[in-house]
Amino acid sequence: MRALIALAAVTALAGCVAAFPIDRPSDYTAESKLSTCQVELPGNWKDALARNETEAGSHEKVIVVAANEDAATTLVKTTRNRTTELVLRNSSKRQQVMAVQDDAQLFGVEFDGRWVTFSTTPHPENLSTTTYAWDSKNDGAPMKIGDSGAVVHNGKAAWSDSLGVHLYDLAKKKDRVVGPGRAPVFLGDGLVWLQEGKFRAEGTLPDQLANAKPSGSVASDGRTVVWTQGDELHGWRDGWPDTRRLAAIKSVPRTEGIVFPRVSGDFVSWQSESSYVTDIRSGATMHTSEGGFWLEVHGGALTQQGWRVASSAPLNRLSSLSAC
Repeated sequence: MRALIALAAVTALAGCVAAFPIDRPSDYTAESKLSTCQVELPGNWKDALARNETEAGSHEKVIVVAANEDAATTLVKTTRNRTTELVLRNSSKRQQVMAVQDDAQLFGVEFDGRWVTFSTTPHPENLSTTTYAWDSKNDGAPMKIGDSGAVVHNGKAAWSDSLGVHLYDLAKKKDRVVGPGRAPVFLGDGLVWLQEGKFRAEGTLPDQLANAKPSGSVASDGRTVVWTQGDELHGWRDGWPDTRRLAAIKSVPRTEGIVFPRVSGDFVSWQSESSYVTDIRSGATMHTSEGGFWLEVHGGALTQQGWRVASSAPLNRLSSLSAC
């Protein structure tokens, strides 16, 4: 049933830049579906996460949903007393970005170190979406930029809708459509996106991406692009002579496939009923077999969701995953 719900979310939001994960029970795990190198959750990862825990009360839910490149600043979604806040916080300040009445109304949070983009709905049953941008430097009110979930990088946001792929300069408040397609991501200061099963770009597209065959989700941290291709996760970054297969799952039984990839540096997190983290360097993947360790990468942070606990750890302090 959980897989069917996730697939429905993908279908319902297929015209957007990305589909957003459905919250799962915080102690939920599923059997591993990996067919490539699998390793255990390293002990030093657990220790790093334990050093920066936020413990929630019995009627409270706390999730770290974004971070800057060194994980010193995080965006946290906190739900208590039926009100959900999106809050930016670091060692010196706490800034409220948005408050809504239901946790499911606020999703798709992205952060480039200054600008935050996020989406809301009028209520959880209404799939109409409004996407906002908020400048953490000026701390003003969020401004509406569109009606499809956005990605953000170096002061620019991108998304796709019925008009095509949008590139929005947040400081200038200037929007332009760069071409038909969907699922835009940033590569350097340029933009790449999908159209009819191929990568497209406004300028020169690297040969490796021109020859790739993406079939589903795409993600990028500005340097490394990752995408799903059937039951496999592939990637490429500048300097690689060819694309690489990063991970794969068993084709039978196939439920939701590989969904919701996120990449930061040398780590890619993704989902297939449970959470997985792949180390690009070694080709090893860690599957979270323990309840309470639902892991994702956000900016420079590895984030954990668990029963009444949320935490994050800087990716640059984590050991690499050993090759099989």
